[in-house]
Amino acid sequence: MTTLVLNYSRSLFEVIGDFLSSMTTAIQVSRQIEANQRIAVLLRHEYPHENYDCIVAILNDKTLKEYYK
Repeated sequence: MTTLVLNYSRSLFEVIGDFLSSMTTAIQVSRQIEANQRIAVLLRHEYPHENYDCIVAILNDKTLKEYYK
């Protein structure tokens, strides 16, 4: 009986830990995407052949690849 309770407790803690970990990652990604929008304005003169939306898309693509490998 004790083993059953300990296994259940451990799996419950793992589920809570996984949830908190995924929430942390989601918050980090959303903050980075917001920062990408601000950075794209500054990068427009660096990439004159790209428009704002294209620069944001490039930055967001790199962000998503970094966080969700």
